[in-house]
Amino acid sequence: MADFVHELEIAASPDSLRKLIAERGDAWWTTNALIDSQVGGSCEFRFPVAGFHASVRVIRNSQDLVEWYCVDSASPRSSGFENLHDWIGSTIAFILTPGAAGGTHLRLEHRGLGESAEFYNTRSNVWAHYLDSLKRLAETGNGAPYQGGRPGTRTEGLVAKTVSFRVRQDQIATAEAAIQTFIDNIERREPDTLVYRSYRDVDDLNSFTHYMIFKDADAHARHRDSEYCAAFVRVLHPCCEALPRAVGLSLFREAAVGIDAGAPAA
Repeated sequence: MADFVHELEIAASPDSLRKLIAERGDAWWTTNALIDSQVGGSCEFRFPVAGFHASVRVIRNSQDLVEWYCVDSASPRSSGFENLHDWIGSTIAFILTPGAAGGTHLRLEHRGLGESAEFYNTRSNVWAHYLDSLKRLAETGNGAPYQGGRPGTRTEGLVAKTVSFRVRQDQIATAEAAIQTFIDNIERREPDTLVYRSYRDVDDLNSFTHYMIFKDADAHARHRDSEYCAAFVRVLHPCCEALPRAVGLSLFREAAVGIDAGAPAA
């Protein structure tokens, strides 16, 4: 039984529609897509700013059915889901039946969902939005996919920074406790902080580098101006041999790999 179902009529033949579903996800779902439509092939769909991604394996690509098995996915903490990898193990089936006047009845069945199914059924039917984009692509030649950029540029528009500092030997315990408290606050209160990591130099345990990625400039400002950030600075700075050094980063090049946080964008 499908956990989520959406149906619509599309004025295009089943075969032409099948090809668009299987081969042109970049033209109706997200522009940030890597697609291998052959049975056994892998497809990757990313929604960078929304923070969602899904990787699927092609199970069927036949006249009346395109079927994918989801092998990886991630939703952002801001989704509120307890399971941020709800799609993993689910099956997405696009069932095509000949309709009137040479058109097609399309039935989407997304099987094996948990929290996502409730979200789509009761809060926001985001699948309907992108299937309407598919309908527009089939009928007019112009879909409305998520503008996710080309693969390999998923951090465009995000704010990335590092902060490096060295702690005096007699203040290590104080600094470690302050870092723990600070990152606990970030995890609880900052859904738009996509990554925040405290790294320690393996050759100098008194030296730290904090690496962070924010959804946008506003997310960075909220982090910077928070009371717990101010409290962290008040404790940390007296522990350091010199003032921490902050560096803003701009993207030069990246590989097609994921970010830890990934809202269901369908």
